Amino acid sequence: MKLLKRGLRRADNGCVTTIRTTCPRCGEVDMGPDDICLRLDEEASEGVYSFECPSCTGPVSKQADRKIVALLVSAGVCVTHAGRRMPGGSQANIEPSSVDDPPDVPAFTVDDLIAFHEMLADDSFLARLVAER
Repeated sequence: MKLLKRGLRRADNGCVTTIRTTCPRCGEVDMGPDDICLRLDEEASEGVYSFECPSCTGPVSKQADRKIVALLVSAGVCVTHAGRRMPGGSQANIEPSSVDDPPDVPAFTVDDLIAFHEMLADDSFLARLVAER
């Protein structure tokens, strides 16, 4: 699997990330982050990613180790958690989101990450955060 940056543009003028992976029937295929669903195991370090092949339209599921999980998450792939343990030992079965139905929230950008980093570097912000608990 490779992440590729292309010259394609979205309506918001952000670059589209292209993910190259393989279909067992067609070989190498390219698709966007919205075309892939990543389902993590209980430990959330490994999981399975699935997609519909853009060439043959067949379903494809592949194992995702830590490195592939990190690449897919950094590319903006939708993530779900399988059988996450809840406090008290109960189990929550969270169904994966549909690839056609992405969450209705804006993507986390580099600017958001920088702003979050600056908030964490601010001792008064951390003091307020702890005081609210």
